[in-house]
Amino acid sequence: MIHKKSNKRLRINRTIAFFLAICVTLSAFTVVLDLRLKTVVLNFAKSAVKTVVINCTNKASLKALENLDTDYSMLAKISRNQEGLATSVEIDTATANKIKSYITNEISAVLSEHEQVKFSVPLFAAFGLYYTSLNWPKLHYTTGVTTTVLSNFKSNFQGAGINQVLHQIIMTVTLECDLAVLEGKTEQTTETEFLIAQTVIVGAVPEAFTSVGHATDEVMEDIFDFGATTE
Repeated sequence: MIHKKSNKRLRINRTIAFFLAICVTLSAFTVVLDLRLKTVVLNFAKSAVKTVVINCTNKASLKALENLDTDYSMLAKISRNQEGLATSVEIDTATANKIKSYITNEISAVLSEHEQVKFSVPLFAAFGLYYTSLNWPKLHYTTGVTTTVLSNFKSNFQGAGINQVLHQIIMTVTLECDLAVLEGKTEQTTETEFLIAQTVIVGAVPEAFTSVGHATDEVMEDIFDFGATTE
């Protein structure tokens, strides 16, 4: 009788130990999975946000340019000599700033409609299995996004033939994003650019220019050595 009770108690203890082992294993697996998912989810969130902000920027800039109907003559003035050859290019900063402000506001308005970005992560991606058919089950997440838009103009000169230069006026947009995902925050900066206007200039165009204030004679000599003009 005592032997049967001992066997029964032993079976109960083994069952309890088995379930405890399962619980410990599941707890350890959950901890590891959570740690791996945090990194993977963050990477997926950054990728999803980058796609959204770039698409929004392209959409808004295209709409703004169509509304403004911008052309090269609005932004730049070409000075010519008596032979009609171009000697210098001057950017109309007032007009450029108005265009930049308008486009930046359009981009910000579109981005304000995407303060939350939804994305999904295959569970097996937590174990490095990105390129397999095991893309299920998928875990769905939402990240909060706030974006600051910074923009600027730059000029690009390219040779377009004999005594010809292609002058492009390009707007660069920097998107500084703050992401809130998995009870944490992270930052991400994305840059893009698009063409505002361009023209082919016939004639000699300075290859470099700079603006120098309070320069010493030694600095001025170095500038002239590089073939730039000062203003």
